[in-house]
Amino acid sequence: MWRDYHNTEYATEDGALYLKISYPLFAFAPPRGFVTGKSGYQRIIDHCAANDLPVRLCSVSKAVLDEVLKMYPASTAESDRKWSDYLYQASDLTTLSGRRYAGQRNHINRFMKEHPAWSFERITPDNVAKVKAFYEKYSNEHIKDYPAYIEGNRKALEALDNMELYGLFGGALYVAGEIVGVSLGESVGDTLYIHAEKAETSFHGSYPMLMNQFARMFATGEIEYINREEDDGVEGLRTSKMSYHPVELLDKYIVELR
Repeated sequence: MWRDYHNTEYATEDGALYLKISYPLFAFAPPRGFVTGKSGYQRIIDHCAANDLPVRLCSVSKAVLDEVLKMYPASTAESDRKWSDYLYQASDLTTLSGRRYAGQRNHINRFMKEHPAWSFERITPDNVAKVKAFYEKYSNEHIKDYPAYIEGNRKALEALDNMELYGLFGGALYVAGEIVGVSLGESVGDTLYIHAEKAETSFHGSYPMLMNQFARMFATGEIEYINREEDDGVEGLRTSKMSYHPVELLDKYIVELR
């Protein structure tokens, strides 16, 4: 979804996938696929040397960072809090039980009381056009001078046209037959990822209602965690995500490979 924003290029070689971005900085993601030890990183080092490029890795998890520093102990790493993912226990967000979630329950109860004709439905070919119309209207009415926000809205519309290709699913929150919120995500292993989440705040409690209904519908089976991704350094978003009591903030590192 972010390939255009980050000017992403990719290459495959010997069963390994390499991703290179050039915005907001030049860097490679750690190699993925059938690659072990130093082999994939050496391929990156050789490419950078041949093209006079800095040898830099991005989106490096703590576990991968530990492996990289063992192989290349002279390397340096730094993380930026605004790119840390918020990880929650799935059972916490589906039940919202206990005193620490009293505020969210109050908002949800008010939403349900004020809008008894509410419903939450999975996005399907039958309602996707209506979902897109909501997203387009939301984007036009909630304008922010923030490139990532604009690109996120644009790519969400692309994803809605290619749900199967992206491997995404989603849900829409309705009031009296009209959509007031939409959420898109995917499941990877034991984690449910929420990639896009928009709701009309004129309907009090719409965001906690949307989040809770999405979690209840899709955090099933083997799902143990919900990843609500980063806050982009937006103070209001950070306050909101912290209020749901994450079990961990998953840092991502930039590594200068030496």
